[in-house]
Amino acid sequence: MMRFADLKIYAKFLLQNKLYTFVSMFGFSVSLMFVIILGIYVQQERSYDNFQKNRDRIFLMTHDDEYNFGNTVAQLVKDQCPEVESYVRTHGRPVSVGKKGESIINATGLFADSTFFSVFTFDLIEGTPSQVLAARKSVVLTRDFANKAFAGTSPVGKTMVIDGLEHTVTGIMENIPQNTTLPDADFVVNYNSITNYWGNWVLETSGNFGFSIFLLTKEGADIQPKIPMILDLLKKDIWFYRDGFTNDLKLIPLKDVYLNVKRSGYGDLRLNSGTLINVYIGIVFLILIIALLNYVNLTVAQSGFRGKETAIKKLLGCERRDLIVQLLAESFVITFITFFIGLALAFLTEPFFDNSLNTKLELAQKITPSFIGFSLIFILSISIISGLIPALVISGFNPIEVVKGTLSRKVKSNYSKVLIIFQYTVSIILLTCCFFMQKQSDFLLTYDLGFNKEGILEMANNDLNQEQLNGFKAKLNSIPGVELVSYTCGTPLDGGNNMSYERDGEQFSFQELYVDSAFFKIYGITIDPTDVQPTENTYWVNRKAYNALRPDPATQEAIFGSVRGEEKFLIAGILSDFKVKTLHHETGLLRIRMLRENERAWNIIVKISAGADRYKTAELVENEYKNYSGGEMLGGAKFTDDIISDNYQKEQKAVAIMSAFAALTIIIMVMGVFAMSLYIVRQKRKEVAIRKVNGATVGEILLNLNTGSLIYVAIALAIASPIAYYAMNKWLENFAYKISLDWWVFLLAGCMVLLLTLLSISWMTWKAANQNPVDAIHNE
Repeated sequence: MMRFADLKIYAKFLLQNKLYTFVSMFGFSVSLMFVIILGIYVQQERSYDNFQKNRDRIFLMTHDDEYNFGNTVAQLVKDQCPEVESYVRTHGRPVSVGKKGESIINATGLFADSTFFSVFTFDLIEGTPSQVLAARKSVVLTRDFANKAFAGTSPVGKTMVIDGLEHTVTGIMENIPQNTTLPDADFVVNYNSITNYWGNWVLETSGNFGFSIFLLTKEGADIQPKIPMILDLLKKDIWFYRDGFTNDLKLIPLKDVYLNVKRSGYGDLRLNSGTLINVYIGIVFLILIIALLNYVNLTVAQSGFRGKETAIKKLLGCERRDLIVQLLAESFVITFITFFIGLALAFLTEPFFDNSLNTKLELAQKITPSFIGFSLIFILSISIISGLIPALVISGFNPIEVVKGTLSRKVKSNYSKVLIIFQYTVSIILLTCCFFMQKQSDFLLTYDLGFNKEGILEMANNDLNQEQLNGFKAKLNSIPGVELVSYTCGTPLDGGNNMSYERDGEQFSFQELYVDSAFFKIYGITIDPTDVQPTENTYWVNRKAYNALRPDPATQEAIFGSVRGEEKFLIAGILSDFKVKTLHHETGLLRIRMLRENERAWNIIVKISAGADRYKTAELVENEYKNYSGGEMLGGAKFTDDIISDNYQKEQKAVAIMSAFAALTIIIMVMGVFAMSLYIVRQKRKEVAIRKVNGATVGEILLNLNTGSLIYVAIALAIASPIAYYAMNKWLENFAYKISLDWWVFLLAGCMVLLLTLLSISWMTWKAANQNPVDAIHNE
C-alpha cells in the first residue's frame, strides 16, 4: 500500500516536474468537466417520462415520423382494438388568461381528455384524477400558475377566462416536470375547449391533423402485433390513409417518444434527437480516452526519470506487486484531485451549457448519495485504467541497469506512435465536423429564400375581428416608420395551412397562404399573371404546383378531389420562386389566394421603413396592439430575420458544443505534444550533438526531428477523412438544402493540426539544434 513517505516522494516528483503535472492535471480536469456535464445531461435526456407509472403501457400514435392525427382516430382505434383500455388526446398552445381591459397573463395551455390524470402520472394537490377534467370548460392549474394568477388564494371553484372563454378551476396540480415529453404547460384544460378555436366540427373530423393521441393498453396486452389490423382500419375509415397520403403507422412507447420521434409541423410535444444524444455520448468517450491516453503517454515518457526511485526500492526488497499498488495509488490521487477540480469547473460553466443544450442541468440537485457513490466507483475505475500501463512499465525496470546508467527508455515505441496518431485523428475529425457544421449553419442563415426579410415585423393576431383589424391598421399607419401593413393567414416562414388533395389516383399536398395585396409588396414576391382576373376565389401557385396540376391551357382551371368533394379553381398567376418554412424540408406545392371578407387573419405583418429605428418602431407597434386589444399579446412581435435565426438555434447550439469539444481536444493534444517533445528532445540530445559534429545544419536537424509529426498527421488525415465524411453526410441528411463536402476542408483541418503540432514542438527542437554539441555529449 501507499505509505505517507511514498506520498511525499510523489508530491516532490510532481513539484519538480511542473510541466508534466500541469499538462496531466489540466487535461484530466477539463475532460472530466465535460464528462460530468454531458454525463448528467445524457442521463437526464434518457430518463424522460421514467416517473410515469404507466410508461410501459402508454403509446404515442405516429406516422411518417410525425405524431399528429385527427380527433376521431382515437375513439375509432379504441372501439376496434380490445387491447386499448383508454386514450388521451392532447394539444398544447399559447393562450391569454384574463378579461379584456384587465390584466392579461400570457400562458401555455395543454388541452387534454378527461382521462389525462388517470393515464399519466401527474400529482394533484387538490382534486380527484377521474373528476377534475370531467366537466366541459374545466381547468386544472399548476401550483406556480395558481399562485401567480390568484395571489395565494385558493382558485378552486373560481372562474378563469382563457382566450375569451370562461372556465371553472376544478383542481391544482404540481408543476409539470422538465423530464416529460408533454408540453411545459401552466394548466390543463378540458379537451372540448379546442372548439373555441376551430368550431365543433374539429371533434367530429379526421381531416384536421393537429392533435396528439396517446393510447393506454390493458395490463399484459401486446399492441404491437395489432398494428397491421389498425392500419387496415385507418385505410378503410380515415381519408388520409384511404387516399394513400401515408401507409405508415407506428406506436411508440412513451419512454421512447422523447428521443425517437421527429417534430411535426405543430411541435407541441417536447422532443430531442436521439442521434444527437448518441453523438454526445461518443464525444464524451473520445475526450475521456484522449485525456487518459495523454496521461498514460506522458507518464510512460517520464518513466525514465523515476528509474532511480524504483531501482532503490527493488534493491531494498520491494516486490513488483507493491510497486504496482503504489503507482496505482498515485494514479488514484491524481484522478481524485482532478475529478473535484472538474466538478468545480462544471458548476462554473453550467450556465453556458444550459444555454447551449437548451436545458436546466441543476447540478446542485444532482449531488446525491447515489451520485457520490457512482463518482467514487468512476474515480477508482479511471485510476486503474490510466495507471495500469505506467505501473507495469515503471515497476518492470531492471535495477542493475538503472544503477549502471544503461537504462534507456526511449519514447520510440509503436505504442506511443499509435497514441499520438489517435489524438491527431480525433482532432482532425472534430475540426472537420466543426468546419462543416459552421458552414451549414452560415448557409442556413444567409441562404436566399426568394423573399425580403429586412425590416419585416411579424406578430400573431389573437382575437381581433375584421372590423377591429381595419381600425388597428389605421392606427399602425399613423406610427412614424411604418411603411406597410398586411393581414394574412400564414407567412412564408410558417407555411400557413397544409391541405391534401387527390386527382386520378395522384395525391397532392399543398401549403396554402391567404393574404392581402400588401403581402406581395412587403415580401417582394412577384407574379407572372395568366389571363385569369384575380378574385378571392382564384389562386396564385408556384411553378412546381403549376407543373403538377397541369391546368387547362385555355381556362387555367385545375380540378381535384378532397374530403369536401370535387374542387375546381382558376390559376391567376405563377409566383416567383421562394422558400416556404425551413430549409430542413424542400419547398413543395404552394398556392396563395386573397383573404376573404369573412376570414379572420392570423398574422399581422408590418414593414418598417429602411431609415427608421426598427426596434423603437417595433416597440410602438407592440404597445399599440396591447392598447387596442386590451393587453393581449401572445409571443410578442418578431422580425423575420430573427425568426429565421430562431429556426436554426438547434444547429447553432450544436456548433457551439462541437466547437467546445474540438477546442478542448486540440488544447489537450497540443499540450501533450509539447510535453512529449520536451522529453523526446531530452533523450535525443546526444543524437543531435553527433549530427552537428558531423556537419548537419540547424535546418536539417529541425527537419529530421519534425518529420515524424508530418508522417503522423498524414496517417491521421487518411484515417479521419472518411470517418468525418460519413458523419457529416449523415448529419446533412436532415436538410433539403445543404452545402457540399468540399475536399479542401478536410485538408484544412489536417494542416491546422500539423501547424499547431509544429508550433508546439518547434521551440524545443530549435533549442536542441542550437545547443553546443560538446555540452550535450559531456552531459550524456
